[in-house]
Amino acid sequence: MKSIFIVLSVAVILYSPKVYKFFKENVHKIPKASFEEQLTAFKELGYTFNKEIDKHDLLYLYNEEDYEAEPYSLLYYTWAEIADTKDKPISNNCWHFDYESIENKGDYVDIIKNLERISDGQLNFTNVQDNIDFDNETAWVSFDINGTHYKYDLTFDNDWADHVLFENIQALTEKYNTKGKFTVYSLGQSVVFDFMTETKLQNFKKVTKLDPKWL
Repeated sequence: MKSIFIVLSVAVILYSPKVYKFFKENVHKIPKASFEEQLTAFKELGYTFNKEIDKHDLLYLYNEEDYEAEPYSLLYYTWAEIADTKDKPISNNCWHFDYESIENKGDYVDIIKNLERISDGQLNFTNVQDNIDFDNETAWVSFDINGTHYKYDLTFDNDWADHVLFENIQALTEKYNTKGKFTVYSLGQSVVFDFMTETKLQNFKKVTKLDPKWL
């Protein structure tokens, strides 16, 4: 798992400026709220920090003025990130993913494990394997869940992840009738994945004025 966090930490350094620019140029205006008000709102919505994480890890990535300039949207993105100084996810409630990040064997395994991580224990994948053959331009991922083996042949597109994989995982939430389903909040070429019930999604939209969609 440590390798997952190292890769994602590097991604924060490389892609955070792009994401922040996206907020400045594309996020619709949302009523102002102080950093502490936003933090309280997220906690009341059920968002929690992982062990040894606190608000200072959020403020290490951006300052209060940044969060207040783009209320809720920047905080949501950061909540889904890696704590730079602790090499671990800030939270298991959501996950920031850049679609242009398939570079090595194991990257699709990391995707499956991160989707499992934010699923509130409702999806449990075992025997997760993948192969990414850059020479022959092929890729696949396989895993077991609920006693059934799945293998998906994926579209190879250099370092871009195959969107269909995420749709297939969402289909499994329907098949196995999980209480939550995956949502996606677009940040351009990257997204924040979340796992919500219909009630949680509507409450989230009401409080934050953000508009995540069902995956």
